[in-house]
Amino acid sequence: MTRCTRNGWISTVVVLAAMAATSALAQTAPGGGVAGAPGAEAVPGFMQPGSGPLQLLPPGAGPAAPLPEAATPYAPSTGPAVEQKPLATVAPREAATLSMVARLTPDGPPLGAGVVWRVFAEAQGPDGTRELVAERHGGSADFVLKPGGYFIYCGFGYAGTTEHVVVGTGLKAESVVLNAGGVRLAAVTGKDRPPLGGDDLSFDIFAQEVDSHGEPKAVALDIAPGEIVRLPAQTYNVVANYGDANARTTADIDVKAGKLSDITLTEKAAKITLKLVSTEGGEAIANTRWSVLTQAGDLVTTGVGAFPSFILAEGDYTVIANHEDGQFQRIVSVVSGENADVEVLATTDQKLTN
Repeated sequence: MTRCTRNGWISTVVVLAAMAATSALAQTAPGGGVAGAPGAEAVPGFMQPGSGPLQLLPPGAGPAAPLPEAATPYAPSTGPAVEQKPLATVAPREAATLSMVARLTPDGPPLGAGVVWRVFAEAQGPDGTRELVAERHGGSADFVLKPGGYFIYCGFGYAGTTEHVVVGTGLKAESVVLNAGGVRLAAVTGKDRPPLGGDDLSFDIFAQEVDSHGEPKAVALDIAPGEIVRLPAQTYNVVANYGDANARTTADIDVKAGKLSDITLTEKAAKITLKLVSTEGGEAIANTRWSVLTQAGDLVTTGVGAFPSFILAEGDYTVIANHEDGQFQRIVSVVSGENADVEVLATTDQKLTN
């Protein structure tokens, strides 16, 4: 499916139905960490907005946790599980086994990996928090509990929900429906061109609603191309960041429950490499300071060196080279997908005068 946006086009291919998508969506993110927040500690019990009225935070966790606002920690499919706290001495007939299963859709298969389970005591402590009783990473999980009430958090990537469960004695089975899917993002510079890769490209995902400052709520930041992002099923705004100057493309995308969608955005941009030379084809002059401006005179980016490279949105620019006491300029046209080496001549006719 191809859909136009205000800054380009995107093509969406729903590549897997519920059964196949479940396997791909359950893969671990690179490094097994928190997407969009490298090195951040997972916050047990943090819930996705709309999943319920409770915000279950263990002692020591608070709003200052280093996560994007309104984001649920990315759930690694492997990792050390929190050992379940030992039960007080009870007769075997008084113990209960709670068996939990997570699904993307009501009729979907159980998730076999990528799920985080956290069990919290029902009673609140003096500081308003609830005790974390147990934690498991993987797919389905069984918990041996004393009879009573508990809050069960189920997280899958950026999708999560918390449910209240009361257990008696014996076995109790519960199924959690996450109503979630996934996306895999890519970008190209034009039709029939290969996907962009490397460290120059990243994606940010925002919710449709805004925060208290009127800004779109960040859901997942600094996503690498090809990374599977697991999200609640709804509409999001995606920003493709190509380079660190002005090459940005935005598009609205729909995440479907139980589906993994490949989304490709078009970045109308190219990379130019600059050098200041005394003659055409000559050796680049070192210690040159560079400025790139729009035709309206707005500064886009700067750099220093003999061969600086810049990724710029398609359009016309004024490139200014500063070396010692001289300033030299050239008008450069950037064509999408056509990377180019650009020479600026350090000659009298290219020199700027005050």
